[in-house]
Amino acid sequence: MTAMFRPIRPGLFFIWLFAAAAFVVADDKSAVADEEGFVKLFNGKDTTGWVYGERQAGKGYQVEDGVLFCTDNDGGNLFTEKEYADFAFRFEFKLEDSGNNGVGIRSPLKGDPAYVAMEIQILDDNGKQWNNKLRPAQYHGSIYDVVPAKRGALKPAGEWNSEEIIAKGRQITVKLNGQTIVDANLDDIKDEAVLKKHPGLKNTSGHIGFLGHGSHVEFRNIRIKELK
Repeated sequence: MTAMFRPIRPGLFFIWLFAAAAFVVADDKSAVADEEGFVKLFNGKDTTGWVYGERQAGKGYQVEDGVLFCTDNDGGNLFTEKEYADFAFRFEFKLEDSGNNGVGIRSPLKGDPAYVAMEIQILDDNGKQWNNKLRPAQYHGSIYDVVPAKRGALKPAGEWNSEEIIAKGRQITVKLNGQTIVDANLDDIKDEAVLKKHPGLKNTSGHIGFLGHGSHVEFRNIRIKELK
């Protein structure tokens, strides 16, 4: 038997419409509040506001359709012109199989940020190239060769990930797709060999940079909030 169509009475329709609109507005306010104080670091058109460090490969970083990307042959170390001390840095990234990059924080423009500053790993650690070849503090999100990240939050190659790096005093926190994968107090690092190899752990401010390592990696929605 064919079901009878029952039209929604006008009064009920407007109540439903108002409730739906209120939900959307509330949800939007929540999103806005979560982003309050953040400013864009990438205009989606070019690399205005960014400078290269000592290393630029080929054409450097390129921009297309609101995406900042490096390739197998083009990239290098691309830093913010401005220096930052305490901050929350948010961005999205997409990796190819075994893709490799990094985020340098509190970095000078000269030297290898993994040592003269801190490098947060950007790596498809599930990729074929890295099978059983990585040390614990080389997996994605780790403070390179210093603090290992928890695993399991990284999406498969070819999918967009969202990440937040928070530096506040001696506390460094990395969140990947909503999960905290690093929450480290740098003062807890006591190994003299590590401290000697990574003098940048003492830095209190510096540039933020994307550190290309000969892979195609894409970035978008790059923004920052300075913390007090």
